[in-house]
Amino acid sequence: MFKNSIHYAQHKLANFVGKLSPSSKFIGPPKGFYEDIDECLKNYPKAGFKKLLLYENLPDKQHSFNKYHVAIRNGRINLNPWSFITADDRLLFRESSCYGPQPKEHWVFRSFKLPKPKKLHGKSLFLSSRNNYWHLLADELCDISLITESGTKLCEFDQIIFEKPSYTAAQELHKIFRLDKVKQVSLLQNLHFECEELHFFTGTFSLSKYALTSVKERILNSLCLSNEDSKKKNNKIIISRGSSTTRRWLNEEECVNQLNTLGFKQIDPSNMSLSEQINAFSSAEVILGPHGAGLTNLMFSRPGSKVIEIRSNEQCGEYSSATCYEELSKIIGLEHHIFMCPTIERKDLKGRSIEDADLVPNPKKLRNFLCKLILP
Repeated sequence: MFKNSIHYAQHKLANFVGKLSPSSKFIGPPKGFYEDIDECLKNYPKAGFKKLLLYENLPDKQHSFNKYHVAIRNGRINLNPWSFITADDRLLFRESSCYGPQPKEHWVFRSFKLPKPKKLHGKSLFLSSRNNYWHLLADELCDISLITESGTKLCEFDQIIFEKPSYTAAQELHKIFRLDKVKQVSLLQNLHFECEELHFFTGTFSLSKYALTSVKERILNSLCLSNEDSKKKNNKIIISRGSSTTRRWLNEEECVNQLNTLGFKQIDPSNMSLSEQINAFSSAEVILGPHGAGLTNLMFSRPGSKVIEIRSNEQCGEYSSATCYEELSKIIGLEHHIFMCPTIERKDLKGRSIEDADLVPNPKKLRNFLCKLILP
């Protein structure tokens, strides 16, 4: 109740402040919202365009994957709160919806003043504001693959908005997809951009088998690898979270000690090259790891391999990424199992205090769970 009262008061005050300003570029929140880009283009046809990149039936055959290339003229993108804003000062809600299901409750409408926007001239492609291995492979590189396949070249953009990675494997991926050759600008550093022509992607928040396969093939071809290159079989690996600052595996050492007699080898993908990660996962018959970016390498695993994902028993909800690795396993053809475990909430992470809580699986229960799956 108290929190809701604060939000209500902030919303009212921000709305009052906004009446004193012609636009949220200066002070106050946006003047309203569009539910999505379709409503925007219907009411404001000169805003830009929307182009279908891919239509694909999903494995359950009851849903489809749609990915679109969108461009809006004089559009803005703000990092915090996450917001795509049109030239007529309206929030694109579905493209900005990580703060709940109701447009009027979006955090941006409680904002008294957004950071001063930096003007970007020409054509700007928004790719990412994250430095995350999962999103790089499952989102950004898939989007690049689809847009280049549609006939649009990266060199056509005057700048591309993304973050330069600090870890080896991601740097290799940037070279493979030629992101090291474009003019890069950082949303993390600038916080708010106003673009003469802002391009971005929108569509179903699901994984595309077609796009993932295209990305995987390009990576393997660039490294002169294939999934058949690894001759070792029956490997069992444990993915470490040792270098992670969120969703930490607090009793990792204790759990690993419990599993020593089962023949597992521990790896830390953050310290491995891209080819080392590919070889480790393509040769593994059993893969154990906590919900996290290391499991992204499942895309290089052999069909039929067993995956045991350690996941928080509190991780759920509309904006949770809980099932993303299960979805990836389904596409690759892996046998995916979930080991639910208690967590310690990370209140310092505020809005992601539960989503990125630290994991504390029971070592003996984890061992028993594994024995039932892997022992004859």
